[in-house]
Parts: sequence; C-alpha cells; structure tokens
Amino acid sequence: MAYSGFDFSKQRVFVAGASGSIGRAIALALSDAGAAVALHYFSNQNAVSDLSREIAERNATSTVLVQADLQDREQANQAFNTAWEAFGGLDVLVIACGIARDGPITFLSGGDLEKAIADNLDPVVHLCEAFCAKRRDVPGGRIVIVSSITGLSGQPMRTLYGAAKGAVIGYAKSLARKVASNGMTVNCIAPQVVKGGLADHMKARMQGMIQAITPLQRLCEPDEVAAAALFLASPGASYVTGSSLNITGGLITW
Repeated sequence: MAYSGFDFSKQRVFVAGASGSIGRAIALALSDAGAAVALHYFSNQNAVSDLSREIAERNATSTVLVQADLQDREQANQAFNTAWEAFGGLDVLVIACGIARDGPITFLSGGDLEKAIADNLDPVVHLCEAFCAKRRDVPGGRIVIVSSITGLSGQPMRTLYGAAKGAVIGYAKSLARKVASNGMTVNCIAPQVVKGGLADHMKARMQGMIQAITPLQRLCEPDEVAAAALFLASPGASYVTGSSLNITGGLITW
C-alpha cells in the first residue's frame, strides 16, 4: 500500500513488536515514508532480519535491530537506549505487541490475570516511561499504541485480554494529559481482528462469524492499521491526543 502525503525523512522511530504482522506493516510504512526505524523483537530474530533486508532494498533507510523481553523493565530500557544511541535520539514510539490468550472465565486464575497484564500493559508502561524520560527536555514527540477493540467493547471469551487492553487505553489517556504541556501526543489504535495476527489462530467458522457481524464484511488488514499509525505519528495529528481510533469496519461506530 502506498502512503502519500507523509514525510518522515527526519524522523527516528522505535517499533516494538516489529516481528508481528501489525508491527511489520507499520515499520515498512514508516520506512517507506523515510523514517529510520528501530525494529524490536523478543524471540523471532529471523522475522526482523528479513524485514530489515526488505527495508534496505526498498528504501535504503536506516534500521537497527533490538532484542528484549519488554515485560522486564531493565531489558526494555536497555533496548530503548540502544536504539536511542544508534540514531542519536528517537522522535516516535510505536508499540504493537501483546498476546491475546484467554478463555472461559470459570477456568481463569489469578496467575492468568497477572500474565494478561504482563503481556499487554507492562511493555507499554516500560517503553513509555523510557521515551518520556529521554525526551523530558525535548519538545514534541509521538507515542502510538496498538490496543484492541476488545479493550473498549468486551468479548465473552476475552475477559482478561479485554481488561488488559482497556488498561492500556486508560494509561494512554492519562499519560496524554501528563505530557501534553511539552507538545507530546499519546494515542491508541483499537482494531478489529487483524489478518496475519489473531485471525490466523482462529478457526474458519469463527472468522466467518466475525465477518458476518462486521458491516464491511471482512477482517482488518495490517496495512490499514499502519495507515492509522502513520497519521497519528505525523505532524498532521499534532492536535490529536488521548484518543483511541477504532478500526473495526463499522462494527463499532463511536
């Protein structure tokens, strides 16, 4: 997908979760627009290595690979600092990682709750704190967090995932108010089920049910999430902060 009208040629971006389908699409879109991109991964180094080579072939823009378990604050800080030093600073933070493991509420335990928060909220908090600390004396900056529509509109089999993603959105709203005086913006994207991600782990029958209740009658494409991320990271979104942009094909209209 071509993204016209976006110029990130002087921007340095950290993309958390670049090995996933959404993170990959966002990293490619940003590099296509000229950004230097730090590609974070946890265990799938091959995916980001391939992505880095593709970016080099397409755009010859700079990339750096950073590995970390973002649930660990120290590892998250180290990865962020590595990218900061490699590029001489960072202007945009994109967080596109999290895990949607859940089940019937009668089978859930306290450990499941802790895991849901660690999978989805902890990386957001750790990276946002690192970004804000580094840019304390630097005006501006963009934070874009990929959450989920489940964090706004619950699903019966996603109680803990929905709670964790709702916490991510609540955190982003509060952070947006805290850093607004410095010109920094913080926004979330809340997509419906995305191809290449959760959709790939669903049975065909479940995918069909979701498409049937979605007015546009299809699942979300990673490039459609990437397009939203580019807008929220761009100068054109300088007056948009504390928002959650729904990308649901009309399933949610508020």
